[in-house]
Amino acid sequence: MLRQIDPVNALKAGILGTVVMTVVMYGLPVIGLPSMDIMAALGAVFPFRISPYVLGSLVHFGVGIVLALIYSAFFYWWLPGASWLKGLLFSLLPWLFAITLLGPSLQLASRILGTTRPMANPCAVANPCAPKTPVNPCAPQIANPCAATPNPCAAKQINPCAPKNVNPCAPGAASQGGIPPQALSLALHLVYGVVLGALYRPRA
Repeated sequence: MLRQIDPVNALKAGILGTVVMTVVMYGLPVIGLPSMDIMAALGAVFPFRISPYVLGSLVHFGVGIVLALIYSAFFYWWLPGASWLKGLLFSLLPWLFAITLLGPSLQLASRILGTTRPMANPCAVANPCAPKTPVNPCAPQIANPCAATPNPCAAKQINPCAPKNVNPCAPGAASQGGIPPQALSLALHLVYGVVLGALYRPRA
């Protein structure tokens, strides 16, 4: 069994599956769905003064490759069905991790590495734009009323859930359709799994 593993084929399938998944992920706002910026979330745990997308993309693709190697070594042989179905079923495992343990893992890594930026799991069950108990930036504060400080309530203030390309919290297809982030995460992982399963073949 192990002799039939083709690591090069698994590497290619993992890379291409991650590419397709990433393109779909960052294309969600184009069709009116909330964006899921997993690269920024992964890269923000590192305390380096570079763009989080640099390290985040390396971690993201590294995880995709490792998952492909795990799939080729263990899961390909006993999962039922056609090749694409094998990959689809396998992708349920990383999806379960993404919606349950990814957030705590990022928080733990952030504390270990001393990252001060707050972390968020874009695949978590909780909606980051759901109603919370916000801190009012316009609340009275002890400050010099004559000080030349900018007004935090000025017209330039931007809603953190406001649209870049689309506002995931605004009434529209995403909110009216009730598509939670964990469902979007499932769809993205299934895309990865189908591509992985369709492309990977063991040695003859």
